Amino acid sequence: MDSIRIGDQSIPYVFVEKPWVRNTYMKFDDQKLIVTASSFAKAVNVVNKHKGWIYKHYSQVKSTIRLFRHSSILFNGSIYDVQHVPANQRARIDIMQNMILVNAKDAQAANRALDKWLALQTALFTNPLVTEKVRMLGREMPDTRTRRFAKWGVCKSNNTITFNAYLCMLPRRLQEYIVSHEVAHLSQMNHSRKFWEVVYGLCPDYRSLRKELRNYDSRIGRLSTVS
Repeated sequence: MDSIRIGDQSIPYVFVEKPWVRNTYMKFDDQKLIVTASSFAKAVNVVNKHKGWIYKHYSQVKSTIRLFRHSSILFNGSIYDVQHVPANQRARIDIMQNMILVNAKDAQAANRALDKWLALQTALFTNPLVTEKVRMLGREMPDTRTRRFAKWGVCKSNNTITFNAYLCMLPRRLQEYIVSHEVAHLSQMNHSRKFWEVVYGLCPDYRSLRKELRNYDSRIGRLSTVS
């Protein structure tokens, strides 16, 4: 893997040659720039033309807080190392100081167990909080679910709220803002001024929390941190 120097940043990049493509494409994968083009000369030409864009987006990507990376994850906003402990019994999760121990047969079983555990921790926090916020609005209790998807949460008109299964990785204050945001949609299925007034009633600090949330990477795929 090579790197290019733009301003004060040394940006790692990978050139992917595809002779049949007509256009040149650039994207960031984590903190690595991937340039796909029909030839290396075309890739270099596009990179030189778009150094400003590359620098701006690399700076944003570099400062983004990742929910998990390699053998560590965030849990309630704090970094925990994850360690797989081989075990023949039923999978179990233990927390010791800044370490999460995943007792499971193999790495694949450990990842499944950690996935389920995180979804459970999200539900254990969000479910009672949803109940509290819904009572403040005097609305009907929604059906609350958790799953892996690209958003932190979504509220549908069929009275269903779904939260990202990895929501528990965020600091608790951000989890509370997201719950307040989705519950507010039970009253206002839009992002109008009235909606934000409802959010304010449920979470008075929503403006600063909404801004803080932008620092976290919401592009969450399947967890793969145990090896």
